[in-house]
Amino acid sequence: MGLKTLSDHYAELGADFGEEIERRASDAKLILETAAKYGVPVDMLLKPTGSAAAVQIGGVKPP
Repeated sequence: MGLKTLSDHYAELGADFGEEIERRASDAKLILETAAKYGVPVDMLLKPTGSAAAVQIGGVKPP
């Protein structure tokens, strides 16, 4: 069928699946905690550029 596991995919890239998942979980936790700390939507941290919300909060009206 041509399907492969995530472990296979990361192995082909020379990376360890377990380490990559740990890193991604750590990144996700940091994003969630930082959003909560500053009272901002998580989306603003995931997509910080080009969002109307980011422009409005900065005091500039969107185009």
